[in-house]
Amino acid sequence: MVSGMAALGRLLFWIEGRAAPLAYTICAFVVLACWAIVLMEGPVLKSTDEADFLGIARGVVEEGQYAREGALTAYRAPGLVFFLLPVVSFGGDLVAGRMALAVLLGGTLALCFDLVRRNASGAAGVLAVLMIPAWPVVVYSATTLYPQMLAAFLLVLVVWALDRFCRERRTRYAAIGGLGYGLLALTTPVALALSPLLALFVLLRRAWLWKPALVFFLVAALTVGSWTARNYAAFGAFIPVATTSGYNLLAGNAPDARYDTSLDVRFPEHVYTAITGKSELERDRIMQAAALEEMARDPMRTITLTAAKFLHWFDYSNTLMSDDVLESGASAVRVSTREVILLTSYLAVIALPLVARLALLRHFPFTPFERLALALWIAAGLFYAFYFTRVRFRMPYDVLVIASNAIFLAAVIERFVRRRDGLTAPR
Repeated sequence: MVSGMAALGRLLFWIEGRAAPLAYTICAFVVLACWAIVLMEGPVLKSTDEADFLGIARGVVEEGQYAREGALTAYRAPGLVFFLLPVVSFGGDLVAGRMALAVLLGGTLALCFDLVRRNASGAAGVLAVLMIPAWPVVVYSATTLYPQMLAAFLLVLVVWALDRFCRERRTRYAAIGGLGYGLLALTTPVALALSPLLALFVLLRRAWLWKPALVFFLVAALTVGSWTARNYAAFGAFIPVATTSGYNLLAGNAPDARYDTSLDVRFPEHVYTAITGKSELERDRIMQAAALEEMARDPMRTITLTAAKFLHWFDYSNTLMSDDVLESGASAVRVSTREVILLTSYLAVIALPLVARLALLRHFPFTPFERLALALWIAAGLFYAFYFTRVRFRMPYDVLVIASNAIFLAAVIERFVRRRDGLTAPR
């Protein structure tokens, strides 16, 4: 085992000077592998969400309206729909949309490589590019029309841009970060709650400058505000991003909601009566009021349930509703086999390296980027826990944590080899 570790260390040192071409080759290979998966799966739906997002995108292209079932809608956050518009405009179908998402995974890996290389080493960056797609949820999200792959790309883009700004103090990186953050909020609205952590990251790096900060928040506000203005014009009401908050809040806090809810909960009968015949906005408000009423009725249950949902945020798996509602299921892989694969990979690339890092924190302290990654991972879980938590919701934040784990593992191996064989990493 010792000789194996030494050999791996020498390999890491060897690839240090070849890190960029190796990393980008791996990125391309991962995209090709995802394309192969997409082509093998074909146009079979893996989630009812896929048809919804694709249908809205087609409505925008063909009729010029962001509509759902013939009516104007704000039910779906528009980020993924916007991403699909060029695909649909050129006649792309479900398979083409999935292939486009796979390209985003390649871009995410490339950004992670550069981010890790700047905060640690090229070898650590290559290791990150290898470890991230080893978490199957990443590949599944890149081959299914879910918003999480787009969210992962945008989240990494924001962190990459802010890290570059903190190093170089160039306003263009603040603008890129602001655009990425605005689009991220339009893809997964919970990101709006994470802005204090991003501001704190810049403050602690002593890089806070009023002009770039103003540029960041102005670009982000204009990006989100343009969609909010559309919603106001369409519905005559203030809807920052989407009209799903009421449904999601009630789904996570209904009387029979569980910490691992798979969205098959039954709402109180009075809710179904109240929303009958109502508009989309009215239904959202009714369900939000009903959820708050349920939460206030039994505060202790609410606290306990929220805490359990937060703990579930760190789980390796959850029940997929698509396995029950779609004839083909969520995946061609059997559920039992899927569980074994998920648990094994979760332990290997997320849980065990992170636990070891925390145990050895004195010897391997977190860099500012890694502290931000861990803070975002935890904070997002706290906000989702008020609604409900699912493993794929966590995936964008997993990417940053896995990148941090790669930094740690590369550092452990390099330090071990230096002490044992007197090797030094190339400068």
